Amino acid sequence: MVHWADYVADKIIKERGEKEIYVVESGITPSGYVHIGNFRELFTTYIVGHALRDRGYEVRHIHMWDDYDRFRKVPKNVPQEWREYLGMPVSEVPDPWGCHDSYAEHFMEKFEEEVGRLGIEVDFLRASELYKKGEYSEEIRRAFENRDKIIAILNRFREIAKQPLLPDSWWPAMVYCPEHRRESEIIDWDGKWKVKYRCPEGHEGWTDIREGNVKLRWRVDWPMRWAHFNVDFEPAGKDHLAAGSSYDTGKEIIRAVYGKEPPVPLMYEFVGIKGQRGKMSGSKGNVILLSDLYEVLEPGLVRFIFARHRPNKEIKIDVGLGLLNLYDEFDRVERIYFGVEEAKGDEEELKRTYELSVPKRPERLVAQAPFRFLVVLVQLPHMDEDRIISTLISQGHVPKALDYEDVERIKLRIKLAKNWVEKYAPDEVKFTILEEPPKIEVPNEIREAMLEVAEWLKDHEKFTVDELNNVLYNAAKKRNIPSREWFKVLYKIFIGRERGPRLANFLASLDKEFVIRRLRLES
Repeated sequence: MVHWADYVADKIIKERGEKEIYVVESGITPSGYVHIGNFRELFTTYIVGHALRDRGYEVRHIHMWDDYDRFRKVPKNVPQEWREYLGMPVSEVPDPWGCHDSYAEHFMEKFEEEVGRLGIEVDFLRASELYKKGEYSEEIRRAFENRDKIIAILNRFREIAKQPLLPDSWWPAMVYCPEHRRESEIIDWDGKWKVKYRCPEGHEGWTDIREGNVKLRWRVDWPMRWAHFNVDFEPAGKDHLAAGSSYDTGKEIIRAVYGKEPPVPLMYEFVGIKGQRGKMSGSKGNVILLSDLYEVLEPGLVRFIFARHRPNKEIKIDVGLGLLNLYDEFDRVERIYFGVEEAKGDEEELKRTYELSVPKRPERLVAQAPFRFLVVLVQLPHMDEDRIISTLISQGHVPKALDYEDVERIKLRIKLAKNWVEKYAPDEVKFTILEEPPKIEVPNEIREAMLEVAEWLKDHEKFTVDELNNVLYNAAKKRNIPSREWFKVLYKIFIGRERGPRLANFLASLDKEFVIRRLRLES
């Protein structure tokens, strides 16, 4: 089966024709924290560009920061005094936290740093800079010249949607008052470069389009941008691609006003947090950022989450127990890619998913420390980084010969496992080694089995996890002890609970003398 990114890449080539360079675009207004839901647009754009590059084409990925949009509302995490800046460009609103030059900069810089960790090549552009340096002057003037056409297009869709029609006095742009920097209404145009505006502060004035104070409204700005940059592909959420939405009006405006074809679109579904209703919102504060994911996921897994889901499928991010399954799945696909494990399903699609999840194709399989087991090891009080690595080697989870890249990946996973246990792990996964044997009643046959395992450990300096596992099962089997009862007692004497991590791996990771004493119920 063809990966969806390859399908879209072929569609772009077919519909846009052979080109030396394809332009793909994503964009967002930095009105709050740029969360993983917003990231889906950027990554969808990136992975389609990745597929085009794999076909030998040059690709320019533009991410447009719409930081010349007006400040519409004050989010919950921003002081309410910031209401005085409503109507100003978000790029000119002061940073409430005082660490950046503007409100918009505060969110843009963080997201750009987060994306940088994924190895994604993106040309970040800022609408405020482009408008202010007159980059769009010709296109703005053309929109004014074709105002009647734009009104007719928009009203046709408004009529279908049974919305109030735009009046003849409507303009395809607005003005930021040069003095007060508030959104101002346009009341006249001289037919060339000068626009007359009325400021909400009560005064009127003229401004030149080329001075950068005139900004096109969204439904005109979007198709103008497609035309200006010759955009070939841009994904969008279902709200922008619904019937009569901004894409529908945009594709007519670009043709009627700018004489060009709209880019190939692709609808993507929202990203949510498992267990939380509704979509994420920066203003509501119910968001997960890329940096939050980096606390528990390798960058490769972050890319993998988005690469494996078709865009029309909603993604529910699970940072709870589901995260362990995600690591298992990613490691399995990685092994399949390098031919270490056979695929049960569509091998080629799985390999391609992995290939598209990494910026550059790896030359070899870097050591995979099993995340589930690391979650156990990081909770053991005697385990530091070096001991964890030694345990992984002795139990055969990673090769004995590790190079720098292997060790760094293992160390990263150790750190991520610690973070996950501290921040997201459910109580059923957490445990503490009891300092003293608990005062519980142990049946005689189970006590005998425990002593047998203790003696076996005493007689074996070295052993494998499989060997210990066989000893545990055989000690119970020869006494007709049900496995469930046997393991329940063992878990109770070590961690005070009836269930826990895989027992043989767990016991093999502990100090052998400590395990022997505990099996003998000695302090």
